[in-house]
Amino acid sequence: MNFSLTQLSGFMDLLNFLLENLSDKHVTLGENLKELGRAMAGIGETESERSGDLNFFSIEQAKAVIDYLTDSFFRHYKLYEYLFHSPREKLVISNKYAIELAQPAVPPFPALLEEGIPSDIYSSFIISPTAAEAESKGSDQEGYLEEPCPEAESSEADAMAGVTAEDQKSAVGEIPNGIIGNLEADINEKLQRQEEACTFRTEN
Repeated sequence: MNFSLTQLSGFMDLLNFLLENLSDKHVTLGENLKELGRAMAGIGETESERSGDLNFFSIEQAKAVIDYLTDSFFRHYKLYEYLFHSPREKLVISNKYAIELAQPAVPPFPALLEEGIPSDIYSSFIISPTAAEAESKGSDQEGYLEEPCPEAESSEADAMAGVTAEDQKSAVGEIPNGIIGNLEADINEKLQRQEEACTFRTEN
C-alpha cells in the first residue's frame, strides 16, 4: 500500500507517541490501545467531531496501520516493557596495555638503535661514548693526576731543608716506643680492674 509523505510522517508521529507512553509514562497495554483508538477516531467521516490529526488516512490505510502496530508493537508489549524499564548492568569494555620502556644507556653499553635510522648516522650522531673512548678519557685523567706539581715539590723541599738524617732516624725510632708504652699502660690498667672485681666477688 502506497503512502504519501504526509501519511508517513503521521504514522511515525503515532508510533513515537505510543512508545513514549510506554517508556516515559509507564502506560499499560490496555491504556495504550485506547490511545490508539482515540487517535484513529473519525477517520473516513467527512464531518465528524471525533476527527483528529490522522484524518488524512483512508479507512483501508488506517486498517493497515492498526494491523502493523498490532503485529510489531502490541503483540510484543511485554518485551518492550522489559527493554525500557528493567535495570541492566553497564558493561565497560576496555583494553589495558603494559608498555615497558627501555632503560637509559649507561656506558659502556650504547643507547638502543632508533628504528629506521641508518647505522652510519646512528654511530656518528646518536650513539653514546664507547668503551674505548671512556678508557681513553680515564687514562688522560690518570696521567693528569700522575704529573708532578712544581709548587708541591718546592714546598716539600723547603720543609725538609732544615731536617738532618739523624733527626729523621730518632723521630722514626720514637714512634714505636710511644705506641708500645701506651698499649702496656692500657693493658695493665684493665688487668688491675679485673683483679679488683674478682677480689670483691670472692670476699662477698
